[in-house]
Amino acid sequence: MDMLAVFQTRNDALRVSRFLREKGIACSIVSTPASLKMGCGLSIVASSSVKGAIDAAIAGIKATSFRGYFVRK
Repeated sequence: MDMLAVFQTRNDALRVSRFLREKGIACSIVSTPASLKMGCGLSIVASSSVKGAIDAAIAGIKATSFRGYFVRK
């Protein structure tokens, strides 16, 4: 199952995505669905199986604008 990691700033979304890719973790930057009504307009989409790696990336680069995870439909 895919999930979205939503951020308040584009910078944090891009930095976390780059960090994950450098670690060999598959992810993509996508537009945040308007229905969520939050964030900067960019989110990271990845398999829910890598949530722990995303959490580590968020903590590692101090991505303070992280807003939460949502299931991608």
